[in-house]
Amino acid sequence: MSFPSAAKFLAEGLTPNEALLKAMKEDTRLGWVAIMAVAEAATLSQDESDTCPCCHVKNRLAMLGGEQSVLRHERRGAGVMIDFDPGSQVGGQIARLLGTDAARPIVSAYLASQECSRLEGLLHVGFANCCKVMISPNPDDVRCTAADQILWQSKIDC
Repeated sequence: MSFPSAAKFLAEGLTPNEALLKAMKEDTRLGWVAIMAVAEAATLSQDESDTCPCCHVKNRLAMLGGEQSVLRHERRGAGVMIDFDPGSQVGGQIARLLGTDAARPIVSAYLASQECSRLEGLLHVGFANCCKVMISPNPDDVRCTAADQILWQSKIDC
């Protein structure tokens, strides 16, 4: 099971979405911190930030020991795209958090919620090629085309 504590939270009376969200935060803590750091980086304009988005994420992960899994970044429209090592613990957790049609919308909804109000504005989440996390206020920035898929491939089996 990707999020083992979800069943426990469901049995405690949480709704399925609430149970899955709580389990995501608990069971994949390192990946959750990474995604929240990418969201923070996406809300910082190039003028506001004294560090690049990649460094921002590395700094957030440093105290948890996951900074070495951040590979590279690029600006993508109004947002950012950060590549994580798919073979790392962070990469594996990110794939669990964003790799399914059930989980990814829950992360997106969380980013748009009052609970996450430190991030200003609605943020859209995309995930591609094992471990590219894309977050932007513009939904077009997180869509992937067939050309993107081909250009981003680094190896067939992640």
